Amino acid sequence: MNLDHLSGPFDRLKSLLFPALLCLTLQAQASIYTNQFTALDTTSKTPASNNFFGVIRFENMDYLTMLPDAEKFNRQQYLSVRLGLTGLSYDTRWGYGVDIQAGKYNFGASNYAVQEAFLFYRLESFFKISVGRKKVDWSVLDSYWKTSIWQPKYAIDYLRPEEQGLTGAFFEYRRSDFQFVALTTPIFIPNMGIDIREENGELRSDSRWFRSPSNKYDFNGRIKTITYDLSVPEIRNLVSRPGVGFNVALGDRSKGFWANQSAGYKPVNDLLLKRDGYAEAGEKNVKVVVSPDVTYHSVLSVDAGYSFQNLRLIGSYIEDNPKTKIPTDEWIIQDLEPMKGYSLMVENNIDYSLIRDLKIQLGYLRIDGGTINDINTRSEKDSFTLFDERFFFYNSVLFKTEGKLFKLFNRDFTTKFSYLRDFNQKGSLVNTEFQFFPTQKWAVLVGGDFISVDTENDSSAFLNQNRANDRVYAGVNYVF
Repeated sequence: MNLDHLSGPFDRLKSLLFPALLCLTLQAQASIYTNQFTALDTTSKTPASNNFFGVIRFENMDYLTMLPDAEKFNRQQYLSVRLGLTGLSYDTRWGYGVDIQAGKYNFGASNYAVQEAFLFYRLESFFKISVGRKKVDWSVLDSYWKTSIWQPKYAIDYLRPEEQGLTGAFFEYRRSDFQFVALTTPIFIPNMGIDIREENGELRSDSRWFRSPSNKYDFNGRIKTITYDLSVPEIRNLVSRPGVGFNVALGDRSKGFWANQSAGYKPVNDLLLKRDGYAEAGEKNVKVVVSPDVTYHSVLSVDAGYSFQNLRLIGSYIEDNPKTKIPTDEWIIQDLEPMKGYSLMVENNIDYSLIRDLKIQLGYLRIDGGTINDINTRSEKDSFTLFDERFFFYNSVLFKTEGKLFKLFNRDFTTKFSYLRDFNQKGSLVNTEFQFFPTQKWAVLVGGDFISVDTENDSSAFLNQNRANDRVYAGVNYVF
């Protein structure tokens, strides 16, 4: 069924699902909300408390490279709201947590996301059952690098991905030095991203981050023009996908040695793309129907670390083995190669009289595997591939720092800075942001994001694809 002939709520589902199909999100940049929003279970609560908190942010973005064919992308204004609410009963037996986000650019549709929304009931002092959408510390690598192996993510801006929880029932046993979590989920909600639509046979989006697949195809020396047609099965066939997982953690992460292990079998957070085959078509113009599908993968992750007073050392490993899905009726479908990821991280907190609350992080990421091949009904690789990589970074080092460096007019001046170097792409990503708080809750901010490569080319790698997206921005931030 062609999505363009649908309206109402189904159009919204289209805008939510197809970004997950066609766009991967950046796995390296800390959220601007890191300080205010962690997993809601970590928010301190007192009996019978209802804690309401949030962030309102307005910013103007100016891109340094002009797009003459899309001038509205050269300057953007964006208003975003992030709200959190936690509650606990008098007897501490039951409680809830909600974390939602909404935003609006000066053009295009509004966007929204639910990071967490759950209820819990405590059976005993150490055991509770939670139902809803909830974050769990499945893997340090997955959360730090935003690889979306375990938990899905929301990213209408590739430099600001937000990790989201899984949805289902969580059975949790927690003590100070031991944790066990079991998950069963009857529903699958994929990665969410920018809105994508079909227009005149092309895939388009009101975003500078979108990169359309090629509309040209070389078949035996003849160049064919490809037009795309989006089609989707019944939504329930996409989201009605159960999964299971468990997590075991030993030790206290604030001191000494600790370890964390997770395993599960669940849907891959990125939807597969399948398309009807066209290699045998004789026409010069070829219409290609593109449709979403879902596959499963087994996931295993292990973390180990040691925490000193102000220093943490962490090693993290993750692997997944996606299930190959064989297409039918001459369709072509994406086949995901298994991946193995390794990461080493160091985190240091500094708190002196002149430099307060300064956090320094240094991490290295290495991913082996993780490519994408298009295969036919005979499991053979097709000569044309829509997208060929599952991740944006495979061999990278990331340095991040954030803290209150000094006071100006007796008010806090906060600095955020990150530098990522990808050795495979031979490119870099730099982000810097300065916030000045004239009052306790209001902040004035300026910042910039800069993408560079040693050699410009037409590769599909993230840094080369987005090297024209350097930008500077300024705005205000209200925290409550």
